[in-house]
Amino acid sequence: MQNKQVTIKDIARIAGVSFSTVSRCLNDSPLVAESTRKRIQGIADEIGFEFNSSARSLITSQSGTIGIILPENFTVVNVNVYHGMLMNNLRTSLEKAGVDLIVTYEENHFTGKNNIFQLVSRNKVDGLILLVENPNLQSLEFLNARQVPYVCLHFPPEKHLANADVIYTDHIAGGRLAAEHLIERGCRKLGMIAVTGTHLEFKLREQGFREAAEEAGCEVVRFCSDSSFESARLMAEKHIAQLKQCEGIFALNDLMAIGIMKTLQLHGTRIPEDVLLVGYDDSEFSHYVSPTLSSIHQPKEELAVLACERLFYQIEKVKKGIPVSRKKISIQPDLEIRESSTHPPRSGTQSNFRSDSPPGSRSGSPPGRPPQSTHSGDNP
Repeated sequence: MQNKQVTIKDIARIAGVSFSTVSRCLNDSPLVAESTRKRIQGIADEIGFEFNSSARSLITSQSGTIGIILPENFTVVNVNVYHGMLMNNLRTSLEKAGVDLIVTYEENHFTGKNNIFQLVSRNKVDGLILLVENPNLQSLEFLNARQVPYVCLHFPPEKHLANADVIYTDHIAGGRLAAEHLIERGCRKLGMIAVTGTHLEFKLREQGFREAAEEAGCEVVRFCSDSSFESARLMAEKHIAQLKQCEGIFALNDLMAIGIMKTLQLHGTRIPEDVLLVGYDDSEFSHYVSPTLSSIHQPKEELAVLACERLFYQIEKVKKGIPVSRKKISIQPDLEIRESSTHPPRSGTQSNFRSDSPPGSRSGSPPGRPPQSTHSGDNP
């Protein structure tokens, strides 16, 4: 069998595994078992498969380039903390596939022109990954009319994305994980640091947390700030007496959680002895504070790998003139348990959440298995 004739699907068929599993193995992803990775790579070597050239053969034009559209506020610290990590994972996945990248914003900051229109019209990209919360409706209509492959990544699907591929974290599940963990530790009075504005991802995190707390009969005291460290810190100074009365606190991102932590510590509150604290995003900052911060882990690598797989799949279908039905893929998060929430459980009702997890361990998916995803639409 010649190299140019071998595809990921051929390897998947021979190995009896999914397209996604083969792709992850060829990307050296830690989301698959070492034994599976070696078996898949052995099959690929045996039948003469070359991953880079195969990925590039999916590209419909001569550009061999994928465009990544960043959110307008990408350089703001509280946005860049997570999106920068996700961007690095996208870059790794695409570069391993031998595909070039163009990274830009939806709008040219100097001319005001739509960069998506220009990239497509000038045949500079073969597909796009939109890391944008609310893509311009004109941009979506343009891409659909031109049949340009694209995937919306990270942000939960809004109504105007009904005809788009969307890959995102299940933030309701993430909020529930945080609440269940604090409740399992014995907390009955919970504080939640919500985010101002209408961002859907934050509203879903809050919804999941509230639902789990209400089901357990726990009180939730809601505080609010923007998503930055400084805003959370100032809010905590203003409401320090109320925060001290909480037994467990959940902040909707790590920077906010660290702002709360620093203020509580300045006012003599010990973490976790006096109050437990959980953040969201599992950013690098969670390792650099004392105590280290428990946080909801968004599976950035899997999001990036699936986005690239889905985009390559679309490109292949468009190349063959085959219609592609749109797909929504929801990835389940995990809880990364660290020092900020690991003291012995207080008296209270116990849940079915694991209580014996050591610091730095993850809960939310079965041991040894990657986070689960929920798919709707066609394959893969």
